Formats: sequence, structure tokens, C-alpha cells
Amino acid sequence: MGSELDVEALEQLWRTALVLPEPSAPHVWLHGDLKPTNLLVREGKLHAVIDFGALSVGFPDAEHATVWDLPPRARQAYWNALDLDEPTWTRARAWAIAVAVSGISYYWHTYPAFVAECRARLEAVLADAAAR
Repeated sequence: MGSELDVEALEQLWRTALVLPEPSAPHVWLHGDLKPTNLLVREGKLHAVIDFGALSVGFPDAEHATVWDLPPRARQAYWNALDLDEPTWTRARAWAIAVAVSGISYYWHTYPAFVAECRARLEAVLADAAAR
């Protein structure tokens, strides 16, 4: 992984989030895996959300982590529509990094398609961080 991704930059992005104060918003129910493959669309609108295996309670920032699974223009539209503050995006980005890194190490030998998805997420995180 390290030979193709800037692991030092990813670690710095992760550490940037760690020093932020906790959000003031209350804990909420989190789906925990709101990636595109768990969203069912009918006639161009969200119809259902599936796969609640990661259901938990926590800060809502985590649910924005899957924005890095979207194409660049869709990510930009998401950011523009929600107008969230920078600390929220920073924490969401850290969640995206954490999920991707753990997915790569856990599924390296058993689920190459998911490893590729996780690597793509990390590449998107790095690209967006460089552009901002």
C-alpha cells in the first residue's frame, strides 16, 4: 500500500482530526456504512438503505465519510449542498481514512474488490486534500 499511496500525508490528515475538539452536537444513530452499494435508488431518488451491520451511536460526522466513495463532481455537489464546517469535514475525512485503512488490512487476501474500493477512497481523500 505504501509504495503507491502517500501514507505520510494520510497520517497527517488523520492526526489533524485527532486534535480537534469533540463536536458539540449530541450522539445520533449511525448507519456506519452509507456507501453507494448500500443505497437503493428508484427513479432517481433514494428508495432504501440496506446493510445495518455497522449500526452504532456516535457523532454524525462519521456518516459523511462515504462522500469519498463518490466521483469528484458528486463530492463537490454534496459539499456545496450541505455547507458543513471545516472541523466536520476534517473528522469525516479521518473516518474515511480509518475505514479504508482497516478494510485494506483486513480484506487484503480475501476480498480484493473491497481493497480496491478502499484504495480508491484513500486516493480521493489525498486528491481532495491537495486541491483544498
